[in-house]
Amino acid sequence: MGEIKIFVDSSDEFGGQQYKYIAEKSVEDLGLGGSIESIGMVIRIEEPVFIIAIRYKEVTGKNTLGEAAYIDSRKNGIRVTLSSEIFLGDALKALWSKYGRDRVEQIGRLEIFVSGGDPEEVKGIRLSEKGYDLESRISELAARIIPEGFRVRGSTKKKGMLTIIASEDPITEGWRKLAAKLEEETRA
Repeated sequence: MGEIKIFVDSSDEFGGQQYKYIAEKSVEDLGLGGSIESIGMVIRIEEPVFIIAIRYKEVTGKNTLGEAAYIDSRKNGIRVTLSSEIFLGDALKALWSKYGRDRVEQIGRLEIFVSGGDPEEVKGIRLSEKGYDLESRISELAARIIPEGFRVRGSTKKKGMLTIIASEDPITEGWRKLAAKLEEETRA
């Protein structure tokens, strides 16, 4: 996983540390390490409000392995070097489906070796039927981090940034200003 800047401003220090841990594990579980640049959170239990800003690298939709990876011939097979770990799960599934698990080996964080594969054939393999939807994975990441009881939510999406204000109460203008400030800090 790349170096992700995660910072928390919380009125409850222990709770803030827990949410930082939840964010780290959720990024890891969703395989988003190569896509997330920073995550900022503001937690005010006494109000109650939870604000999260996630800055991410936008990935253009890649539908085939040839669009998502560099593919070169090697002795006894081919090496697939992915442009981002975001494609790893779909690439492995597609290659396993085509060649079987015994002929496909992950040899590095971004590298896969296929025994006896044809480079041109591999370039045309579809990663998934719907293509890659990074924004839905980022939204899922936020949903995993935000406390469950905070049902009132307001979100904004800008280029490479998702910000969500979550609370049990109606969202206030003060929280919107706090969210805007958090966005700026997350971009820095």
